[in-house]
Amino acid sequence: MKTVIINLPDKHTSLFLSLFKKFKFSTHILSKKEKEEMAMAEWIDEGMKSEEVSEKAIFDTLKKHGVKI
Repeated sequence: MKTVIINLPDKHTSLFLSLFKKFKFSTHILSKKEKEEMAMAEWIDEGMKSEEVSEKAIFDTLKKHGVKI
């Protein structure tokens, strides 16, 4: 099984959800918090690969935003 994330305009959401239901695809609408967490995870991954941002700087930023490590 594969996961696909699609950004839909609000006015077309119900059309696409009914289409997915017709083809028996399971759906999940991400909350604002889930979107923010995905963005932060992507930012961390990019920083770890590029090595332009130190690991200490990443952990300090996460702690500053209330993440317990």
